[in-house]
Amino acid sequence: MVIPVAFKRNGDRLTCVDEHGQSDMPFTYLFSGYARLPQNVSHQALYERVSVVLEVDQRGIIVECSSTLVTALAGDFLNRLLKGRSVLDGRAATEDLIRARYRGHSQGALIYALRKALEAVDASPLVPDVQAAELPASEH
Repeated sequence: MVIPVAFKRNGDRLTCVDEHGQSDMPFTYLFSGYARLPQNVSHQALYERVSVVLEVDQRGIIVECSSTLVTALAGDFLNRLLKGRSVLDGRAATEDLIRARYRGHSQGALIYALRKALEAVDASPLVPDVQAAELPASEH
């Protein structure tokens, strides 16, 4: 296991490296969102809220997804639905996919929690600063 102490740039990609310059860990981001669960779901007694946690690579692609859904099957299913999708575009299509395929009672809360995670993406270094990109090169 690499305990990251620095970052190494390879083209436009960063990787975490240890003190020997070794790396086996990609540079990713973690985003989370939370939403209140409806009263009629079984796990509302355990958790008042549901979380959606996304690990996203530098291209904006979801590499893993986790949630506080009470059954492993539901959490695994959500992971399979979201893994490989972009957090930078196609957001409406991602929501539509959850609406069409995730038919559990927590569907609305999951979509809301996903939206909150995507708000965190929008405030992250993953989304380039549009104003800086619009400045002439001499003003950067």
